Amino acid sequence: MKLNELSPAALKAAMEGGMEAWGQHGSIFQHRLYVEPQDARGVHYRKCRCGCGAKAKFRLMANGVCMSEGCELSLRRAVKTGGVSLT
Repeated sequence: MKLNELSPAALKAAMEGGMEAWGQHGSIFQHRLYVEPQDARGVHYRKCRCGCGAKAKFRLMANGVCMSEGCELSLRRAVKTGGVSLT
C-alpha cells in the first residue's frame, strides 16, 4: 500500500495505529477507527441503520477495512465511543 494513495483520515489512522496487515484485517476494538465518504460512482445508497432516514453515504473504517455504513453523524459517534454504539 502506498501512503500517497490514502485519504487524509486513513493516513492519520495508519500513522497512529501502524500499517501491519493494512486492508486485510480490521477490528473495531484493536484498530484506529475513522470515517470516509463512499464512492459515488453508480452506487445505490442504502438507508442509515440509526433510524434517521438519511442515506448511508459514509463508511466506518478500521485498518483499511470497511466495518459499517451509515450517515456521517452515526459513524462519527461510533468513532468517538469506540464503535460500541453500532446498530
